[in-house]
Amino acid sequence: MFKRDEEGGVLVLTLLLMVLMLVMGGMAVDLMRFEERRVVLQNVSDRAVLAAAELDQTVPTKDVINGYFDSEGLRSTIQRTRINDQPGDRAVEVVSALDINTFYMRLIGIDTLTAPAVSAAIEGTGNIEISLVLDISGSMGTVVSQEDGTSGRRIDLLRDAAINFTNDLLIPEYRDEISMSLIMYSAQVNIGDELYRAINTTPDTILKDDTLIDLSDLPTIQSNDPDFDLEEMEAVTNPSRCIEFEPQDFATVVFDTSREYQQTARLDRRTPSSNAQFTLPECPEPDSTGFVPSIIPMTQDAATLVAAIGKLEPTFTTSIHMGMKWGVSLVDPSMRGILANVPSVDPAFAGVRPADYNDANSIVDTTKYVILMTDGRNVSSPRIRDSYYDDPFWRRAFTNYPLKYWRENRNDHPEGLNPAINQIIEFPDSAGQYNTWLQQTCDAARSKGIVVITISMGAPEDGANQMKQCAYTENYFYDAEDEAIGDVFESIAKQITDLRLSL
Repeated sequence: MFKRDEEGGVLVLTLLLMVLMLVMGGMAVDLMRFEERRVVLQNVSDRAVLAAAELDQTVPTKDVINGYFDSEGLRSTIQRTRINDQPGDRAVEVVSALDINTFYMRLIGIDTLTAPAVSAAIEGTGNIEISLVLDISGSMGTVVSQEDGTSGRRIDLLRDAAINFTNDLLIPEYRDEISMSLIMYSAQVNIGDELYRAINTTPDTILKDDTLIDLSDLPTIQSNDPDFDLEEMEAVTNPSRCIEFEPQDFATVVFDTSREYQQTARLDRRTPSSNAQFTLPECPEPDSTGFVPSIIPMTQDAATLVAAIGKLEPTFTTSIHMGMKWGVSLVDPSMRGILANVPSVDPAFAGVRPADYNDANSIVDTTKYVILMTDGRNVSSPRIRDSYYDDPFWRRAFTNYPLKYWRENRNDHPEGLNPAINQIIEFPDSAGQYNTWLQQTCDAARSKGIVVITISMGAPEDGANQMKQCAYTENYFYDAEDEAIGDVFESIAKQITDLRLSL
């Protein structure tokens, strides 16, 4: 009889379901309490590190941290505190965790939940590597009006802004923390004699019998001599200190140290036929004072940078992608070995910078910036076709000596010279291709965490759009009127050194 009795069966099932419902509902309560306490812990942790990293406060850093946690009764939750205190820089990290007793989840064996919080903050610079990439193309000579009624060239406005930027950052408080490389670009980037010789490049002097030799083995050949006759020369030297990249180079921030780089030809196809000398060589050359607008790598000497910036003058056409490629190369670790052999690199940075990209276990990271400005757009800058001359001596000679000479003596060498200069020009000659390469380099920089800050200094719409696309994020793009360039650089300097959470 009792075996068949079903009274009370639903009650047992109901009790089981009620327990399950109680646990499920209670879990929501426990999780809400967990999240509320976690937010409280994270907030107090963030406030503590921000206050502790403030350089102006005089209370011991650890006491500041403890005071904030004491105010919330959370002092016991601190598991680890790390402080890196240096002149002009302070980095603070706090790791904490709070155990929260459960009310309902203990019914399924979970007695506590642990709420973690990790906060870090830096004031000052941390370790900073900066590539300052400045446009010195011909359009930088444009005269523009200013708000005060005066007028001046864009290059003059840029020089003042860049000088102030340099002086704002390279101060004694940041000694050995900020390194800066100055890159000036037009149709090409002059990398300077030291860097040129540290890189594996094609020899700049070539004998008529095709034997490649080093420039130091020969006296300088003066092509401006009125009695100059190439047929009597046993060797020619190309003074260019620019090198050519391959298309694949623009898809990476890495500088390929395994191959030989081709020296840029000196040929300027735009030089008028009536002009006996090169007036606008592809690679920027010394001006009338002897100043060469060439790369200054990895320095913290403000005086050296200021002196160079103060001498900048407009040169040739615009190749933004070339400036950007050198900008990222000089903050990429692949250049470390090369720069270690460049005498002008600051001893504090030689062999150690560019630093590796950030290590997740490091409290003080190295932040890498490329600050890229232009007032224009990419312009095609073709090169002489290598295949036109099979003989490397004649090809080098052609690119190195006055067009007038070749026009007057074009039948004096093995293959002659077509007087239509444009017929011996080869790719790259597409501004659209240059834009593609620019964006590839910008994407590669972004993927490595390099902060690319771009500035359009009154650039046309298509140039400004390229700069906007290149920036690390839209917030790192500045569309500045000419006279506002000083404010832009001042803002960027402040942005680099401001107190910030490093989460």
